Amino acid sequence: MTAGEQKKYVGARVSRVDGPAKVRGEATFAAEHDIPGALHAVLISAACAHGRISRLDTEAARQVPGVLDVFSYQSDGWKMNKLKGYPKGPAGTSLLPFQGPEISYRGEPVALVVAQTLEAARHAALLVETEYEQRPHHATLQAAMDGPLLARKPMPPLGHSRGNAGKVLKGAGHVTERTYDTPTQHHNPMEMHAVIADWDGDERVTIYEPTQWMQSAQGTLAAALGLEPENVHVVSPFVGGGFGSKATSWPHLLVTALAARTLRRPVKLVLTRAQMFAAVGYRAATRSEYRAALDGDRISALELHAHTQTGPADLFPEQVGTVPKMLYDTPNMEFKQTLVQTNAGPNIMMRAPGEASGSFGLEVLMDELAEAAGLDPLEFRRRNHADTDPESGKPFSSKHLLECYDRAAGAFGWQDRTPEPGSMKDGDTLIGWGMATATYPVYASAATARARLHADGRIDIEAGSHDIGTGTYSILAQIAADALGTDLDRVTVKLGDSRLPKNGYSGGSRTAGSVGSAVLAAAQGLRQELVDLAVNDPESPLHGAAPIDIEARDGALHAGTRTDTLSAVLTRAGKTQHEAYREIIPNGGGQKELDALKKGQDGMIQAVTDTHARYSFGAVFVEVRVDPDFMTPRVSRIVGAFDVGQVLNAKTAESQLTGGLIWGVSAALHEQGETDPATGLLLNSNLADYHIPVNADIREVRAITLEGHPDFHTSALGARGAGELGIVGTAAAIANAIHHATGKRIRSTPITVDKLLD
Repeated sequence: MTAGEQKKYVGARVSRVDGPAKVRGEATFAAEHDIPGALHAVLISAACAHGRISRLDTEAARQVPGVLDVFSYQSDGWKMNKLKGYPKGPAGTSLLPFQGPEISYRGEPVALVVAQTLEAARHAALLVETEYEQRPHHATLQAAMDGPLLARKPMPPLGHSRGNAGKVLKGAGHVTERTYDTPTQHHNPMEMHAVIADWDGDERVTIYEPTQWMQSAQGTLAAALGLEPENVHVVSPFVGGGFGSKATSWPHLLVTALAARTLRRPVKLVLTRAQMFAAVGYRAATRSEYRAALDGDRISALELHAHTQTGPADLFPEQVGTVPKMLYDTPNMEFKQTLVQTNAGPNIMMRAPGEASGSFGLEVLMDELAEAAGLDPLEFRRRNHADTDPESGKPFSSKHLLECYDRAAGAFGWQDRTPEPGSMKDGDTLIGWGMATATYPVYASAATARARLHADGRIDIEAGSHDIGTGTYSILAQIAADALGTDLDRVTVKLGDSRLPKNGYSGGSRTAGSVGSAVLAAAQGLRQELVDLAVNDPESPLHGAAPIDIEARDGALHAGTRTDTLSAVLTRAGKTQHEAYREIIPNGGGQKELDALKKGQDGMIQAVTDTHARYSFGAVFVEVRVDPDFMTPRVSRIVGAFDVGQVLNAKTAESQLTGGLIWGVSAALHEQGETDPATGLLLNSNLADYHIPVNADIREVRAITLEGHPDFHTSALGARGAGELGIVGTAAAIANAIHHATGKRIRSTPITVDKLLD
């Protein structure tokens, strides 16, 4: 809300307004839509990382009762228009499916079986016989760096240089050189990717898909199949998690839509859990090579060369330099990033893309430099605190990192830490305490929304955005209820439909600030128009009142002792409803972002504007317990304090930050995609072998949000978003705690027993 405006719901601990529907099973997710006559599809993925299909025999599959067709590159009429590759276009990859026998990456779609029943489709899929002429492949970052490369692509736009790091490093008395590695990680939201395609003729289609960006499906199908975007209706009211994988469209959308148009029947496809590991992106593996010099207690120079994995055709950078470029007051900095192409398929955003992996190396290095300087890790970070953005030279829109340090350290009890590794014990169990800094850029988007008042006092809020499990339904309802002075249960939020007012994708922790600001503008616009109706109506108790003196509360407009209900204002005007539509452009944006949004593009506004650098900040403190005989690390306590501007919903913000901290545990100790070097295929494409933490792995977790620091440079609400900040730095804090407990410095994740026993 704007400064000084009274708030009843914004900032409160409000339970999710969509929670009851989910508990009762009334919330309909993509694959649950009951479309009459829908057929079932099963996707067959390539069992080869690089090569050519030499034989594809579908005859036995076609003989299964109930099978209608088996589609592949051999099918007639399946040539598609070319797509611009990501990130210029809306598709996750420009390598379109079923265009020929060539295989460029593991998991590439090979065939689609469509049948009357799911059982028949599954059985037939097992009978499709595929043989490959395999070619040499590089399915991992290490293999691509060790062997003949597909390609190395230096990325100058991602680089950064200030001062003269090379000169300072050359003249330094001691230079610390370290290399840090993070592995591939895979999106595994509870709801798997799915598509239902339902055509009306050959030119109009309704798509039911769990998506973080409805305009992606519109743009992809329009470009590939020659449709008008407005003839692609995307429905996605609820999304069971996305983490970035659902922020774009993948080839399975195209083949499902084409199959449905060919068969003139609705077709439903749900990916398998194994296909979730291969067909919808992943977090790329990274290698960060650092050189650093100290001048007493200050970092005088920092050099970083990063190698990050990407796919065979579409270059998506895991931007590991985002955090090192701006977090500390380092006068001399040199950063360059090289993308290394592999046959692992297209990589994509995954929660805090670049920041989560990039912060690991930087924040472990900070502990190593603190040790070299003879300082406590927290004190060393304080002394290297940046008051202005070192990358751009601009002031921060709002920064309260030092307060985060104070709040988290105090709640954790950091003052009781003894510095020597192995010096803290509970009986025989080794105790380690570590910490790290968190930061995440504040992205924004042009946004639109509509607010509608009905004669009975109900309010509708419409925005073509998404709730991916973060609580968007709730915060938008809270914003509207406060702006219109009504009760929360009188507000209905409508999301997840491409026919609603357009918005960008739900990613980059920007939905709350961007779409929330549009909802605020629409609700305030509706209120002002109702005020104008009342003060100009001779029959209204508010006739002649000054609009500035009128406030909205309890479902009515008030000016001193005079009151007029919202319903009465409409009734006297002879209306059954009244609506207001608003478009907003956040600070740092312009008309071009709004125009892009209206064209179905994203319209993202970057973190550094003409006047300010915009980031959220935090501090994470971790306690680990290590068994001295088996060297098994366990995280027993986490405390994080975060500066995210105005908290819109204390309950959902805490949930998001806590989830990020837990994911940091997963990244530090558990997650890693394991690749078979012979075939290039994943060995652990299931949730039994791809390890993630369970309840027994997570003990005490506390997320603290600072109060009283709204950031109106970033949004009209003063909010900055909390979805991705919690994971940043957490893996490094755990690595630092393990070093404090054992004296072993592990510079690659996950930190497993074998590394600690080595």
